[in-house]
Amino acid sequence: MSFSDLFTSQNIVHVAALLFLLGFLSRDQFILRGLVLLGDLLYMLYFYFAPESPLWGGIFWSAMFALANVAMIWLIFLDEVQFSLKADERKLFDLLGELTPGQFRRLLKAGRQEVATAPLVITRQNEPSNALYFVIDGKITIEKGGHRAVSEGQTFLGEIAFLLGQPATATVTLEPGCHYCVWDSQALHAVLKGNPALKTALSAAMNRKLAEKVAQAGVLTDITGHDLKAPAKEKGASPRKPKPAKRGGRSIRKKI
Repeated sequence: MSFSDLFTSQNIVHVAALLFLLGFLSRDQFILRGLVLLGDLLYMLYFYFAPESPLWGGIFWSAMFALANVAMIWLIFLDEVQFSLKADERKLFDLLGELTPGQFRRLLKAGRQEVATAPLVITRQNEPSNALYFVIDGKITIEKGGHRAVSEGQTFLGEIAFLLGQPATATVTLEPGCHYCVWDSQALHAVLKGNPALKTALSAAMNRKLAEKVAQAGVLTDITGHDLKAPAKEKGASPRKPKPAKRGGRSIRKKI
Protein backbone atom coordinates (compact mmCIF):
# COMPACT_ATOMS: atom_id res chain seq x y z
CA MET A 1 0.00 0.00 0.00
CA SER A 2 1.46 3.36 -1.00
CA PHE A 3 1.07 6.62 0.89
CA SER A 4 -1.47 7.81 -1.67
CA ASP A 5 -3.66 4.81 -0.89
CA LEU A 6 -4.38 6.27 2.54
CA PHE A 7 -6.29 9.15 0.95
CA THR A 8 -9.28 7.08 -0.03
CA SER A 9 -12.80 7.03 1.27
CA GLN A 10 -12.03 3.69 2.91
CA ASN A 11 -8.94 4.79 4.87
CA ILE A 12 -8.62 8.52 5.42
CA VAL A 13 -11.73 8.76 7.58
CA HIS A 14 -10.40 6.00 9.84
CA VAL A 15 -7.03 7.72 10.25
CA ALA A 16 -8.78 10.97 11.22
CA ALA A 17 -11.04 9.17 13.69
CA LEU A 18 -8.03 7.34 15.17
CA LEU A 19 -6.30 10.69 15.79
CA PHE A 20 -9.43 11.93 17.56
CA LEU A 21 -9.51 8.79 19.71
CA LEU A 22 -5.84 9.07 20.68
CA GLY A 23 -6.34 12.74 21.54
CA PHE A 24 -9.33 12.04 23.78
CA LEU A 25 -7.27 9.41 25.62
CA SER A 26 -4.60 11.97 26.52
CA ARG A 27 -4.71 14.12 29.67
CA ASP A 28 -2.21 16.60 28.27
CA GLN A 29 -4.06 19.53 26.72
CA PHE A 30 -1.34 20.18 24.14
CA ILE A 31 -1.35 16.57 22.93
CA LEU A 32 -5.14 16.31 22.99
CA ARG A 33 -5.73 19.45 20.96
CA GLY A 34 -2.80 18.79 18.64
CA LEU A 35 -4.12 15.35 17.67
CA VAL A 36 -7.66 16.66 17.25
CA LEU A 37 -6.28 19.46 15.06
CA LEU A 38 -4.56 16.90 12.82
CA GLY A 39 -7.78 14.89 12.72
CA ASP A 40 -9.74 17.97 11.61
CA LEU A 41 -7.26 18.57 8.80
CA LEU A 42 -7.63 14.97 7.62
CA TYR A 43 -11.41 15.27 7.77
CA MET A 44 -11.15 18.32 5.51
CA LEU A 45 -9.14 16.26 3.02
CA TYR A 46 -11.64 13.44 3.28
CA PHE A 47 -14.62 15.73 2.63
CA TYR A 48 -12.82 17.17 -0.39
CA PHE A 49 -11.34 14.08 -2.06
CA ALA A 50 -13.54 11.16 -1.07
CA PRO A 51 -16.95 12.19 -2.50
CA GLU A 52 -17.61 12.73 -6.15
CA SER A 53 -18.02 16.42 -5.37
CA PRO A 54 -16.54 18.17 -2.30
CA LEU A 55 -18.72 18.37 0.81
CA TRP A 56 -18.27 22.06 1.54
CA GLY A 57 -20.41 21.96 4.66
CA GLY A 58 -18.16 19.35 6.27
CA ILE A 59 -15.05 21.21 5.11
CA PHE A 60 -16.34 24.48 6.58
CA TRP A 61 -17.11 23.05 10.03
CA SER A 62 -13.91 21.04 10.15
CA ALA A 63 -12.04 24.28 9.41
CA MET A 64 -13.95 26.05 12.22
CA PHE A 65 -13.04 23.27 14.67
CA ALA A 66 -9.42 23.49 13.55
CA LEU A 67 -9.32 27.27 14.06
CA ALA A 68 -10.89 26.91 17.52
CA ASN A 69 -8.23 24.36 18.44
CA VAL A 70 -5.44 26.63 17.20
CA ALA A 71 -6.81 29.47 19.34
CA MET A 72 -7.04 27.26 22.44
CA ILE A 73 -3.53 25.87 21.91
CA TRP A 74 -2.24 29.46 21.79
CA LEU A 75 -4.11 30.36 25.00
CA ILE A 76 -2.77 27.27 26.77
CA PHE A 77 0.73 28.20 25.61
CA LEU A 78 0.34 31.73 27.01
CA ASP A 79 -0.92 30.23 30.27
CA GLU A 80 2.31 28.29 30.69
CA VAL A 81 4.99 30.81 29.70
CA GLN A 82 6.40 33.75 31.66
CA PHE A 83 8.06 35.82 28.93
CA SER A 84 5.80 38.87 29.44
CA LEU A 85 6.36 39.24 33.22
CA LYS A 86 8.28 42.28 34.45
CA ALA A 87 10.96 41.99 37.13
CA ASP A 88 8.69 43.08 40.01
CA GLU A 89 5.86 40.91 38.68
CA ARG A 90 8.15 37.91 38.43
CA LYS A 91 9.13 38.33 42.09
CA LEU A 92 5.48 38.28 43.12
CA PHE A 93 4.86 35.31 40.83
CA ASP A 94 7.69 33.37 42.51
CA LEU A 95 6.13 34.09 45.92
CA LEU A 96 2.79 32.73 44.71
CA GLY A 97 4.12 29.42 43.46
CA GLU A 98 0.73 27.72 43.24
CA LEU A 99 -0.47 29.89 40.34
CA THR A 100 0.27 29.30 36.66
CA PRO A 101 1.56 32.29 34.64
CA GLY A 102 -1.86 32.75 33.06
CA GLN A 103 -3.66 32.63 36.42
CA PHE A 104 -1.13 35.06 37.86
CA ARG A 105 -1.73 37.55 35.02
CA ARG A 106 -5.48 37.45 35.66
CA LEU A 107 -4.91 37.96 39.38
CA LEU A 108 -2.49 40.82 38.74
CA LYS A 109 -4.93 42.48 36.35
CA ALA A 110 -7.61 42.49 39.07
CA GLY A 111 -5.41 44.47 41.49
CA ARG A 112 -2.71 47.12 41.55
CA GLN A 113 0.83 47.46 42.88
CA GLU A 114 1.86 50.39 45.06
CA VAL A 115 4.68 51.54 47.36
CA ALA A 116 3.90 53.12 50.74
CA THR A 117 5.43 56.59 51.06
CA ALA A 118 4.33 56.98 54.70
CA PRO A 119 3.03 54.65 57.43
CA LEU A 120 -0.22 53.24 56.02
CA VAL A 121 -2.82 51.52 58.20
CA ILE A 122 -4.51 48.89 56.05
CA THR A 123 -6.53 46.96 58.67
CA ARG A 124 -7.81 47.76 62.15
CA GLN A 125 -8.52 45.12 64.75
CA ASN A 126 -12.20 44.14 65.05
CA GLU A 127 -13.14 46.35 62.10
CA PRO A 128 -14.27 45.11 58.66
CA SER A 129 -11.76 45.10 55.82
CA ASN A 130 -12.73 45.54 52.18
CA ALA A 131 -9.38 44.70 50.56
CA LEU A 132 -6.84 41.90 50.31
CA TYR A 133 -3.13 42.76 50.43
CA PHE A 134 0.10 40.99 49.60
CA VAL A 135 3.34 42.56 50.80
CA ILE A 136 6.15 41.91 48.34
CA ASP A 137 8.93 43.80 50.13
CA GLY A 138 9.25 45.86 53.29
CA LYS A 139 8.28 45.75 56.94
CA ILE A 140 4.87 45.74 58.55
CA THR A 141 3.81 46.63 62.08
CA ILE A 142 1.23 44.39 63.71
CA GLU A 143 -0.77 45.45 66.78
CA LYS A 144 -3.07 43.05 68.56
CA GLY A 145 -4.34 42.92 72.13
CA GLY A 146 -2.01 45.71 73.27
CA HIS A 147 1.09 44.02 71.80
CA ARG A 148 3.04 45.44 68.89
CA ALA A 149 5.46 43.64 66.61
CA VAL A 150 7.39 44.20 63.40
CA SER A 151 7.57 41.54 60.72
CA GLU A 152 8.99 41.19 57.23
CA GLY A 153 6.53 41.14 54.36
CA GLN A 154 6.11 38.59 51.58
CA THR A 155 2.74 37.45 52.86
CA PHE A 156 -1.00 38.06 52.56
CA LEU A 157 -2.72 40.54 54.85
CA GLY A 158 -6.46 40.66 55.41
CA GLU A 159 -6.94 37.11 54.12
CA ILE A 160 -9.10 36.05 57.09
CA ALA A 161 -11.50 38.92 56.46
CA PHE A 162 -11.42 38.16 52.73
CA LEU A 163 -12.12 34.43 53.07
CA LEU A 164 -14.53 34.43 56.01
CA GLY A 165 -16.05 37.90 55.84
CA GLN A 166 -15.06 38.53 59.46
CA PRO A 167 -13.53 41.67 60.98
CA ALA A 168 -9.75 42.02 60.90
CA THR A 169 -7.93 40.14 63.65
CA ALA A 170 -5.19 42.78 64.08
CA THR A 171 -4.23 46.35 63.23
CA VAL A 172 -1.61 46.27 60.48
CA THR A 173 0.49 49.21 59.31
CA LEU A 174 2.73 49.22 56.26
CA GLU A 175 6.03 50.97 56.92
CA PRO A 176 7.40 53.53 54.40
CA GLY A 177 8.97 51.89 51.35
CA CYS A 178 6.76 48.83 51.63
CA HIS A 179 5.99 47.39 48.16
CA TYR A 180 2.59 45.73 48.07
CA CYS A 181 -0.26 44.57 45.86
CA VAL A 182 -3.89 45.28 46.77
CA TRP A 183 -7.20 43.90 45.50
CA ASP A 184 -10.70 45.12 46.18
CA SER A 185 -12.42 42.22 47.93
CA GLN A 186 -15.71 42.49 46.05
CA ALA A 187 -14.04 42.76 42.64
CA LEU A 188 -11.66 39.87 43.37
CA HIS A 189 -14.51 37.63 44.54
CA ALA A 190 -16.23 38.31 41.21
CA VAL A 191 -13.08 37.32 39.30
CA LEU A 192 -12.67 34.12 41.34
CA LYS A 193 -16.33 33.21 40.89
CA GLY A 194 -15.79 33.06 37.15
CA ASN A 195 -12.50 31.18 37.37
CA PRO A 196 -12.64 28.13 39.68
CA ALA A 197 -9.07 27.07 38.84
CA LEU A 198 -7.71 30.48 39.89
CA LYS A 199 -9.80 30.35 43.07
CA THR A 200 -8.35 26.94 43.98
CA ALA A 201 -4.78 28.05 43.28
CA LEU A 202 -5.16 31.30 45.24
CA SER A 203 -6.69 29.45 48.19
CA ALA A 204 -3.72 27.07 48.19
CA ALA A 205 -1.31 30.03 48.19
CA MET A 206 -3.18 31.65 51.08
CA ASN A 207 -3.14 28.43 53.09
CA ARG A 208 0.62 28.05 52.59
CA LYS A 209 1.31 31.64 53.59
CA LEU A 210 -0.98 31.28 56.61
CA ALA A 211 0.94 28.19 57.69
CA GLU A 212 4.20 30.14 57.33
CA LYS A 213 2.76 32.87 59.56
CA VAL A 214 1.94 30.33 62.25
CA ALA A 215 5.40 28.77 61.97
CA GLN A 216 7.09 32.17 62.26
CA ALA A 217 4.87 33.50 65.04
CA GLY A 218 7.58 32.90 67.64
CA VAL A 219 10.23 34.98 65.90
CA LEU A 220 8.43 38.29 65.49
CA THR A 221 10.34 41.27 66.86
CA ASP A 222 8.98 44.19 68.82
CA ILE A 223 9.26 47.74 67.62
CA THR A 224 12.74 48.11 69.17
CA GLY A 225 14.04 44.99 67.49
CA HIS A 226 14.02 42.62 70.49
CA ASP A 227 12.36 39.24 70.53
CA LEU A 228 8.86 39.16 71.93
CA LYS A 229 9.02 37.09 75.10
CA ALA A 230 6.67 36.18 77.85
CA PRO A 231 6.91 38.69 80.76
CA ALA A 232 9.66 37.70 83.18
CA LYS A 233 8.87 36.97 86.80
CA GLU A 234 9.51 39.75 89.28
CA LYS A 235 12.85 39.71 91.01
CA GLY A 236 12.81 38.48 94.55
CA ALA A 237 9.77 36.38 93.96
CA SER A 238 10.34 32.84 95.04
CA PRO A 239 8.24 29.78 94.34
CA ARG A 240 5.81 28.78 97.00
CA LYS A 241 7.04 26.19 99.41
CA PRO A 242 4.78 23.65 100.99
CA LYS A 243 3.73 24.65 104.49
CA PRO A 244 5.19 22.47 107.26
CA ALA A 245 2.78 20.33 109.20
CA LYS A 246 1.53 21.98 112.38
CA ARG A 247 2.97 20.68 115.59
CA GLY A 248 0.89 19.90 118.57
CA GLY A 249 -1.83 18.44 116.49
CA ARG A 250 -3.31 15.04 116.94
CA SER A 251 -0.66 12.36 116.57
CA ILE A 252 -0.97 8.72 115.81
CA ARG A 253 0.47 6.55 118.54
CA LYS A 254 2.10 3.34 117.65
CA LYS A 255 0.44 0.45 119.31
CA ILE A 256 2.65 -1.96 121.20
